[in-house]
Amino acid sequence: MAKVKVNIFYVISAVCTLLLVAYLWLMFLPSFADSPDYPGVRTIVLILTILVLAVAVIQVFLAIEKEKESK
Repeated sequence: MAKVKVNIFYVISAVCTLLLVAYLWLMFLPSFADSPDYPGVRTIVLILTILVLAVAVIQVFLAIEKEKESK
């Protein structure tokens, strides 16, 4: 049976990517709450969130490597 190996660098990168998404929604976006530009900024943050989450999913898939069986 093939063993599963995890590349820690991709895991760290995925965690940092998710921290970026949290920062966008919890720190950056609320600073525009009383601004007339809020809907536009919210749309940009939503698009960036979708793209960054796609990157995080790709990083998680890249982090998992299956070792080849030796005969």
